[in-house]
Amino acid sequence: MKSGNIKQYAHLSEFTTVEQFNESNQRFLEKYEGKFTKGERLAFDVLTRFSVKEIGICNARVCKLVQAAQSQKGGISRSTFERMLRKAKQLGIITIYNTIREQGGYSHNVYVFHRFDRTDRHKLTDRQTPKNEAPPTIQSPKKPQETINLENKKITEIHRPIHLESLDYTFVPSYVPDQFTRNVKPFFSTAKKICELWDRALIAYRSMKFYEPIEDFLPTIIKAFKETVYKWKRKKIEKSFITYYYGTVAGMLAVEKRKQVASQNSFYDWLAIE
Repeated sequence: MKSGNIKQYAHLSEFTTVEQFNESNQRFLEKYEGKFTKGERLAFDVLTRFSVKEIGICNARVCKLVQAAQSQKGGISRSTFERMLRKAKQLGIITIYNTIREQGGYSHNVYVFHRFDRTDRHKLTDRQTPKNEAPPTIQSPKKPQETINLENKKITEIHRPIHLESLDYTFVPSYVPDQFTRNVKPFFSTAKKICELWDRALIAYRSMKFYEPIEDFLPTIIKAFKETVYKWKRKKIEKSFITYYYGTVAGMLAVEKRKQVASQNSFYDWLAIE
């Protein structure tokens, strides 16, 4: 696979929306709870944050991903990040592709996330019964009908499916800042909706190509949310709330970007005068 822009790997994506991507990763983490250390979980969250432009695809270098993690809870080492990648690959969460430069030699990797409900045929193997070995016979002890019914009821309760829509704000993944969750939950209390709103902020942030981490722009993002709520309460939003919110976040971050550019230009103009 040749190295290049993220868009040339878009065909590898298994997701159509950010919501699908987040839900799939959450189910993976629930299934393999305890497999990742605290540092590896932070590394996983950073990798998912950089996999939204083309949903489920990331081609950022490890050094950049590690640097992005430095602003969160003390940061992590490169070895921790690489250990997370090995575990995620072994568990079937991601596939890692090596890329090659046109001039030769290895370049960046491409990380492709898989859907939780994807059938991994490499892991589906049938146990072969030896020719001379008869399959074991399991005999259930006889029980009164009432006892059997009671046990069936307990099994049904244990295996009752938990729907994503029923999870409240306490289930919001750790990659979403607590400050953002606190401001959003009085209006949208489900984890799914809070994640949807944060994902829109991430998309707007990445489109501006800031060097600073997104946490530096939390006040702006929260202000955009509150302004959207105000418009919503006044019934001034013709389309959906989330669409208006994304436009407001993108507009406010664009203003911040212009301020940065203007400040840099003023600095270089001052050097030229000197």
